[in-house]
Amino acid sequence: MKVTRWPALIVFAALFFGAVIIDGSTDPEPTEEILQRSISSVVGEDSDLVSIWFCISGTVGGADIADHQIILGNKSINVAEVALTITPVLAPQLSASDSDENRLTPEIVQIETVLASIEVPPMSVHTVDLADVPKVAGEFAAVMLESNVGNLVVEHHVTGATGESQSNCQTDAADEWYFASGTTRDGSREIISIFNPFADSAVIDMTFVADGRVRRPDAFSGLVIPPRSLLPIDITGAVTLADVLSTSIKARNGRVVAERLMMFGDEFSPNGLNIETGTPSLAPIWVFPGGIDGSALSAIQIYNPSEIEEANVDIEIYSDFAYSSFIEPVSLTVSPASTETVVLGGEEPITVSRAAFALTSRIPLGAPHWLVVRSINGLPVASERFVLSDGSFPQTTSSGFGIDVAATSHTFISKGGDEQIAIAHPSNDRLTQVKLFAYSDGQVYESFPFEISAVSRKVIDLEQFGIPSNSVIQIDSSEAVLVERHIGSDQGGYWTRVTPHASSVMEPRIPIQEGG
Repeated sequence: MKVTRWPALIVFAALFFGAVIIDGSTDPEPTEEILQRSISSVVGEDSDLVSIWFCISGTVGGADIADHQIILGNKSINVAEVALTITPVLAPQLSASDSDENRLTPEIVQIETVLASIEVPPMSVHTVDLADVPKVAGEFAAVMLESNVGNLVVEHHVTGATGESQSNCQTDAADEWYFASGTTRDGSREIISIFNPFADSAVIDMTFVADGRVRRPDAFSGLVIPPRSLLPIDITGAVTLADVLSTSIKARNGRVVAERLMMFGDEFSPNGLNIETGTPSLAPIWVFPGGIDGSALSAIQIYNPSEIEEANVDIEIYSDFAYSSFIEPVSLTVSPASTETVVLGGEEPITVSRAAFALTSRIPLGAPHWLVVRSINGLPVASERFVLSDGSFPQTTSSGFGIDVAATSHTFISKGGDEQIAIAHPSNDRLTQVKLFAYSDGQVYESFPFEISAVSRKVIDLEQFGIPSNSVIQIDSSEAVLVERHIGSDQGGYWTRVTPHASSVMEPRIPIQEGG
């Protein structure tokens, strides 16, 4: 293997680059409670005999809606042999009025499953355009990937007339899924894809919460998902013109994988394309290390799917400045089976939701910060960040979950080497040491450790350090941290989750802020 130093374009006070070593990661002893609930996506270990991934949202029919590309990152020293099972379908778009929403039955036409195989060289990144795989037809397509490399990393990228988006693929099926921040507002389209990878049918019920109402259309009650099949469900015709749409999916039997695709605008007025994995479990704490840009129309959506208990929630605002004045948390009550919207940026909060809490003056404009959503009474909820572009600033419309697990190791794939990373360190009694690794074209690059203080965050711009394009990035820390990355695009960019390593995930423990 060729030994290469990591080129640095600037000198960062706390970050200096050194020589390459193959296994420089540390294995800190976990000091927090080990995670006991399901999460949608984790990276396996070198010792695992196999890794399985599901990438289920995207199109292949040449309609320029959300062209589906799979991105595979192999950071091991072995060739990754990957088997692809591609499940394409035709899914006609539904159109209906509110009066017949209970009669809307999702219809699909199953296309023949396509099997393919590829090899990913050691310490490299490989991409697959599903539409280019021989014999793949149809409109939408999901893919299941199985590899002999246990720590393979898989993401997917979609490109269409309204924009582009990249997200983690998923590593497990579950019997329940939640989405907090969908929308069927005018000019948007929401599709939730459900994939059953198993040999038995799954039966699911879908519940929608919008505009203060709970909706259970008959067509989405007892919905059968046949074995090894994909069902893209166009929610736009079922729950029309909802500013904020939250969804629960619960399986009566079987387990499924669920993901959301949202399109904003059209080819003449593109305003964003977004893919987001659902969450298979609720949590009492959600962290947004990337914060929110105060100039954007942006909000935190909090979904309480419980039908009997209310959630008492605080939104805590942590400034990047150690000696800044204390910002009073935003406190609110989320009633059973409802969603609350708290707008923290932008001049016209009613544009995000007519029922939103307008708190745009709480955070000083341009002041760097990060956010914590905390259920004070312990009732687990789901929470997403929603950013609405109005075309007047370079920010694509997007929606994505906060971070609900901490870990000492995280991995993601960088296509351009120009992402930002926001690392939040929640511990209040010690700092953490962080080290970055980049695997690209058969080489591994390593940084010297840098520190993040207690209850603070650091935002790192990878482009400033000359990160190679098409790299697998690994972030190792001595203490459990929470990580987001910002992916840029022609329309601006968006924050999204980073995949933790399965062996290092744990519940985040963030001390409650005290007033000054």
